[in-house]
Amino acid sequence: MITEADFSIDGLVARMKKTDMGAIVIFQGMVRNGSGVTGMKIEVDAEEFENELVRLKQEATRRFKIEAVEIVHRRGLLRTGENIVAIVVGARHRKDAFRACEFLIDAIKGSAAIVEEELYGE
Repeated sequence: MITEADFSIDGLVARMKKTDMGAIVIFQGMVRNGSGVTGMKIEVDAEEFENELVRLKQEATRRFKIEAVEIVHRRGLLRTGENIVAIVVGARHRKDAFRACEFLIDAIKGSAAIVEEELYGE
């Protein structure tokens, strides 16, 4: 899902949690402060990225024996400390959940459908 609004990790977990899961792994990416960075401008090709997310979820499910995955990525102007992305992966076993989560964030960070620009100053 792509959104300009902030998101709730608790809400994402609640939507996907199942009794047959032994692990839920969460990656939460935020705008970090450093070297004068005051925020980020994030542009997303919504149609391309939504299609990519569907493909990535299918691939992660096939490769890592996971039960469920939720991905939220924000766009727009974000300030330091604000959420950018959340990936929540549920699996029967923790190793599958960790591996799938790492695969997904690496794929998303390499996506041509997202352009991130650091902002400086006030």
